[in-house]
Amino acid sequence: MRIAVESGSVIDNPLVHEYDVACQRSGKVASSLKKRRPAGIFFAALLVIILYFLFFPYPAGRELVARPVWAEPLPALGSTTGSAPTTPVAPFQLDAVFGFVSGNGSVSYIGSTPYRVALSESGFVSFSRLSTDWILRDVTGARVTSFSGSGYPLLSPEGSRFFNVKTDLSGITELDRSGEVVWSRDFPAMMTSAAIRGDAVVVGLLDGTLLLLNRQGSPVFTDPPGPARIPVIMGAAVANDGSLIASLGGIDPQYLSVLRRRGSGFQPVARQAVASDFRREVRIAFSPDARFLVFEAKDGADIFDPAAPRLSAVGLRGALAGIAFPGAGRYAAVAGEDGIHADLAIVSPSGVPLVHESFSAARLFLGSVDGQLLLAWDGMLARIDVGAL
Repeated sequence: MRIAVESGSVIDNPLVHEYDVACQRSGKVASSLKKRRPAGIFFAALLVIILYFLFFPYPAGRELVARPVWAEPLPALGSTTGSAPTTPVAPFQLDAVFGFVSGNGSVSYIGSTPYRVALSESGFVSFSRLSTDWILRDVTGARVTSFSGSGYPLLSPEGSRFFNVKTDLSGITELDRSGEVVWSRDFPAMMTSAAIRGDAVVVGLLDGTLLLLNRQGSPVFTDPPGPARIPVIMGAAVANDGSLIASLGGIDPQYLSVLRRRGSGFQPVARQAVASDFRREVRIAFSPDARFLVFEAKDGADIFDPAAPRLSAVGLRGALAGIAFPGAGRYAAVAGEDGIHADLAIVSPSGVPLVHESFSAARLFLGSVDGQLLLAWDGMLARIDVGAL
């Protein structure tokens, strides 16, 4: 008899040979070879294994998905439902074309502007370059009220506040619904950016100063110019609750400044140089819960976490075309386009890329509707829901 060894060879063992001969003479077979395990034991063990994985599954990680809910071509210009929508609507704009759409894809109004349009969640003001009379309309295009002034209209995001920015950008005035002046404020330098949230109005100036105005238009905080050869504010943002303000400014170098409210004032969270070298106004916005800040960067967008503080980069082709916060503000969506192609990226607050897609698009708009992603491009309008499965 031969015995196999681990090396794969076989050898003769005389002791085993003698045992084998003795078994043949006696007619007996070794008990270990004679007994067989019943099949029931095998199937019972298999059932236990199945039940274990059924009741105690391995905890697989949740996956983020971007699911298109609907995609529709833009209606003809001037289209309107004629009645107030029964669900909340969101504004959108592609060059001179703008309008309002609900979460189910119903467009309550679509039109074009001869020069620019001031948009809010509840209405709009379309105006020409040298207009002095403006008409505030609701989301169906119906007239709400009219104003007169010299300058440009500016609406708060929700549409509850109406402002007139002077033609030479040297000051700003808040008006009530009857067109009467609530307050007016002039500045020592030209306005280069503005952000409005609730009672707060943040204004960036050509001399690099950032001002926070209260509900009465009085300056309650001033952030002086940063360490740049040419001081100028390129973009400003304020959190929904007014707890944080931020700005991107300066030339050589360009820098990010973030400040957090402490009592009646603000304290610096960060003031750091960035790689960009913009000579125009840039996109910058806080997430709805002020968990993170997104702003335009040299090759896409940067995400800043005020709690860390930490800066993360998101690469995109072309210029940043929009910022949105889908998933009820849990994520950041950024898009860039170069006139031919577009990139859409959805990232976590820490900057980890979750979705990154490229597609053909000459023009692109990014917004939010019902807490999800609203996308407009080349005559199309779509809603994309973002969530974990």
